[in-house]
Amino acid sequence: MPILEERKRVLLADGAMFTIAIFWGSGFGVTNWLLDYLSPLWLLTARFVTSSVILLLVFRKRLRFLDRRDVMLGCLLGLLLSVTFVFHIMGLVFTSPGKQSFISSSNVVMVPFLFALFYKRWPSIIATAGAFLTTAGLLVMAFTPGMTFNFGDFLSLVLALGIALHVLAVGNLSRRMDPLALTVVQLASAAVFLTLSACVFEPFPDFAAVDPRALWGVLYVAVFVTVIPFLVQTVAQRFSPEVHAAILLSLEGPFGYLIAVFIGQEILNFQVALGGVIIVSGVLLAECDTFLRRTFHLPGISDPEPPDNTGE
Repeated sequence: MPILEERKRVLLADGAMFTIAIFWGSGFGVTNWLLDYLSPLWLLTARFVTSSVILLLVFRKRLRFLDRRDVMLGCLLGLLLSVTFVFHIMGLVFTSPGKQSFISSSNVVMVPFLFALFYKRWPSIIATAGAFLTTAGLLVMAFTPGMTFNFGDFLSLVLALGIALHVLAVGNLSRRMDPLALTVVQLASAAVFLTLSACVFEPFPDFAAVDPRALWGVLYVAVFVTVIPFLVQTVAQRFSPEVHAAILLSLEGPFGYLIAVFIGQEILNFQVALGGVIIVSGVLLAECDTFLRRTFHLPGISDPEPPDNTGE
């Protein structure tokens, strides 16, 4: 494939994931606010059931592109997603949304190692360097003197591992099957798993007594933090290397912080600005990955296999 065509394809996919990182960044604060109205598992259930209904109404015809094996793999992806979100919501009970957003973003440095573990090969040196540089910037932004590591932070670290595994799984499966149908199956199956968990572990809530503002909040996280981002991620990862995806999706942490600054919940200072500069350097390094490897004849295997035409 010509270099320019390859770079255009990757840049478009990366740009899409950069955009959804903003949506995901807004989700930490809204979800934390919604915990005042709904218990953790029922909040997740409401979010994913609403998302699944929307997706099934719009994309149910895409399911015909999946065979039984594809559906099974999509359900396993949904199980991984539901477990990851349980750690997300339970972590928020014990730690702050800002702190969790940064800890969960540490998944970016886990992806190269997990990639090497599963595929028995390393992603490109340049993309990996970009991942480490981005992680360094996140650490600079998140560090505060005297900071402690509590149980909620541990759950958030497990969340980061789940996100890293999910990035790798989506990258693999989105190149094997129709990505829109895959999104429907993974979110619908996650909704089923979360509903069963909520029924077992938490009392049934009185939704009629819930503040109407919270219902609008659930609709927001269902549409703008779930349906749109997961659709974009699944399609974009057909074309973007996994390490690129991890770097760009990790920007939800900084974006979450900037949103908090914008609404007056946080203060922008030199430390945050320095961390932001380092993060941007890591992102730019990853975005120059293909160009630099071809210019200096460096080995690189982070590029995904060309997608097949299944379901197209």
